[in-house]
Amino acid sequence: MAVAEILIRSSAVVSSDAASAEPAHIEALAVRAYFLVLALLGLAAFALGIENRLTPALFAIAPPVDLVPPLGEQAWYAAFVLHQQDPVFSACGGAESLAQFKLLYWWEWLRRGSVLLLGGVLASGFFAAAVVPEYRIALRRLAGLALIGAAYLAAVLLLDLAAARVEDLMRYNVGQYRHALDVTFLSVAIALALAAAIVPRAHPFGRASWVWIALIVLDICSGALFAARDAGSVWRSFPGYETGLFPPLGRLTAYAPLWLNLTFNQYTIQFVHRVLSIGLWMALIANMIWNGRRDLRALARPAALFVLVTAEMAAGIATLLLGASAAAAFLHEVGAIVLLAVAFVFLASPRRAP
Repeated sequence: MAVAEILIRSSAVVSSDAASAEPAHIEALAVRAYFLVLALLGLAAFALGIENRLTPALFAIAPPVDLVPPLGEQAWYAAFVLHQQDPVFSACGGAESLAQFKLLYWWEWLRRGSVLLLGGVLASGFFAAAVVPEYRIALRRLAGLALIGAAYLAAVLLLDLAAARVEDLMRYNVGQYRHALDVTFLSVAIALALAAAIVPRAHPFGRASWVWIALIVLDICSGALFAARDAGSVWRSFPGYETGLFPPLGRLTAYAPLWLNLTFNQYTIQFVHRVLSIGLWMALIANMIWNGRRDLRALARPAALFVLVTAEMAAGIATLLLGASAAAAFLHEVGAIVLLAVAFVFLASPRRAP
């Protein structure tokens, strides 16, 4: 009789656990879907707002757009005439057809719409995570995104202060540095959202994991500055340079003071990005050798990161050889986001249950 009671109680516990596990599984799927939507919206804002080089034939200054776009050919023509009367358009010697204006208008309309939608989805996620207990597993990931946003605002403020007070920066277009900041911080934010779509619950990082993450982010930052300064236009070959395997020192130290070469000299910026990328690639090889000597089963994740870094380097080399194609450069930057997202997933160390 006692055995029967134990079996009945055990089956009841198992059934209750299964019943409670099913809603938790549904909630985890909902959180994953939310972060996936957030990552896709961030990628749309990235493509439409930052990588507007995908429309090189269009005028650089976007026209003012309304919530409701022009309806009918007459409305489109009136908006086109108004755009041509813009003093900035005239000063820059703008010349475009009505069809090009429509494309530029829709591009700007979609960019603003994606940014507004992204902000609304992010705010709704914070509200749901704060109000609904079942969705609080997303709170740490959302807090991480908020910290990235706060760090971006602080970096922009420091850039503006430096541009206003550092005499050596006053001579140059600091908008290029703002572009580099946009690419870097948005890449990190999208990668974190993509990682949260794979693993919703945040896990702590060890010291070694933080080092790897910092190296990848630093490489992304140098690549963002590479794109902002159009550093791909100075050297088109790989692995060598114009005079041989190593770059001429005079090219790398042409600006004074010397620190300006790291932020403005196209030759130095490209050289630094190459060194960081190759260094990360070689460090992953050393890491695989080290882990393989200890345990072959520990090779899976370092090997996956190595494959991604190799593919990312191949995409960067192809972009360089193709003459810094905008489409190839965009795919290269998306690859960096995927690499960082996978690193967030692989390098996290979940706490073991007692």
